[in-house]
Amino acid sequence: MTHLPKWTAGILTCAVIALLTTTFAATPAVAEPPTDDQPPSHSAPGSGRTPWKFQPDGTSAIDLAIPNNNEIVAMRTHFTVPPRPPKRGTLFLWPGLEPAPGGGDYDPIGLGVLQPVLTWGDSCAPTAQPRTYSTWWISGQYVNVGDDPDYQGCHSGRAMSVAVGEALDIDFALDRSSGVWTQTVTGRSGSVRYAINMRSQNQNRAIFAVEPWDNAQFARQLVFSDTTITFRDADARACTDPDVSYSGTGGAISKPTTTDGRTCHIGTATVNGTEGRNAPQ
Repeated sequence: MTHLPKWTAGILTCAVIALLTTTFAATPAVAEPPTDDQPPSHSAPGSGRTPWKFQPDGTSAIDLAIPNNNEIVAMRTHFTVPPRPPKRGTLFLWPGLEPAPGGGDYDPIGLGVLQPVLTWGDSCAPTAQPRTYSTWWISGQYVNVGDDPDYQGCHSGRAMSVAVGEALDIDFALDRSSGVWTQTVTGRSGSVRYAINMRSQNQNRAIFAVEPWDNAQFARQLVFSDTTITFRDADARACTDPDVSYSGTGGAISKPTTTDGRTCHIGTATVNGTEGRNAPQ
């Protein structure tokens, strides 16, 4: 697959591909079961969307890339559930990890994103979802626009309803011996996990995104705080002089720091919403 534009992660979120009639549970090679039991797969609202039918209304994202001869093996970040937006469209707020063409073992899985997604509205995530616009909810997810039948489409762990003002701790961890990535979301409302075997595919991009669909509005900024990204190999320059790009209304990150070249700390990553940089946090 050719490299998509920087807002590609927007296409990857769970409003993307109408392939949920396939039962993902029937492909045991795909995912290792998380600590919590996985829900059965099923068609979900929004799953009729494809990149050819709809596009995000203008995803705003911060995209931090590391060299293809290295990889991200862990990431931890935090953000707070914002006030409820208008009851219109679907809004996805998320941090994510994504491979880069030319990175280790990019094929055959191809382009997909590991992403715990805070959702307002309906999604193609194959899990039981709260009533539309009744609450914010979050689940660990993986969404792929490639051609590998074991990975393409929307995958998800159990959903958890969360409250406005709730602080969420987001953790991504790779078990390098097995190739399994585990996403863990923890907050006052509880904890949910999702694990998937990525078969040694390297993840080379860390993304922080505000992704509105179908005229959804997010008239504020989303702040990810106290973010730690861990590299497989020490590379201080990849942290302190990062390859960062912005899309949509953009955003800003604080100066990254590292003490050992492997662990990169970012105090804040602020993504602008649909109103741009002047929106409140």
